[in-house]
Amino acid sequence: MIKFYSKFISVIHIIMKWTFENFKPKLQNLTPEVREKVLEIAHEIMETGSVSEEKAISQAIIKAEEWFYDLEG
Repeated sequence: MIKFYSKFISVIHIIMKWTFENFKPKLQNLTPEVREKVLEIAHEIMETGSVSEEKAISQAIIKAEEWFYDLEG
């Protein structure tokens, strides 16, 4: 239980800290809608605890861009 709690607190701490400014070089050329979606997806990826922040952001950018293109048809 303590191990789970510690991991949960770590994830919450990461989620609370993340903003556009943390990853500005990677996100600056994206639209505001896509940036917001990137952070949302990255949070979901980080909840699994299986990847680093950098990898989560990279994966989230790809998924958010796909999401955006799907919206445009």
